[in-house]
Amino acid sequence: MFNAFFLKLRRYVKIKDVDVSIYYLTDKDEISVLPKIEFEIEKEKISSSTTRYFINYDGSFVHHSYLYKKKRILKVIDKKGPIIGDCVTTVKFRGKSIYPFVLNYIARDYLSDKKNKEIFVLVANKNKISIRGVEKSGFKLHSKIKAKRFLFFYYNILRE
Repeated sequence: MFNAFFLKLRRYVKIKDVDVSIYYLTDKDEISVLPKIEFEIEKEKISSSTTRYFINYDGSFVHHSYLYKKKRILKVIDKKGPIIGDCVTTVKFRGKSIYPFVLNYIARDYLSDKKNKEIFVLVANKNKISIRGVEKSGFKLHSKIKAKRFLFFYYNILRE
C-alpha cells in the first residue's frame, strides 16, 4: 500500500515538458462573427474558478471547452486572466467549425461584461488543427512558450 501511494505520487511530481502557444483577445478587438452552427452550446459552472462550455447532440458528447479563471502559465508572459483550454471535439463532429465557433462564443460571453478586458487560449504547438481553429475564431498569437514544469514552477523558459 505504501509503494502504491508513492507510485501514484510520482506521476504528479514528474518534470514535464511544456510546448504551447498562448493566444489572446481583448475587449478592444473586433470579435469576428462566425456562421451559426446547428448545435446549442450549454454552460456549466464546475467550481468558482472553472466553467465548462459543451455541446451534446442526440444524447452524445460533441464538444467541450473549459474556461479557467486563472492558470499559472500566464505568469510566464506577465499576464493574469481567464484562459480557455482542454478543448475536445469528438472525431465524428470534426471539420464542422464547432471548435472555432465555441471559442468565439466563449470570448463574446466573457468580454461582453465590460469589466473583463482580456481572454486567452492555451494550445499545444504540435496541434496544428487546433491552432487553425483558434486563429479562425479571431484570437491572435501572444507567445510561444517552451519550458520545463515541476509541480507549479516553470523554468528553462524560452519565449518567442
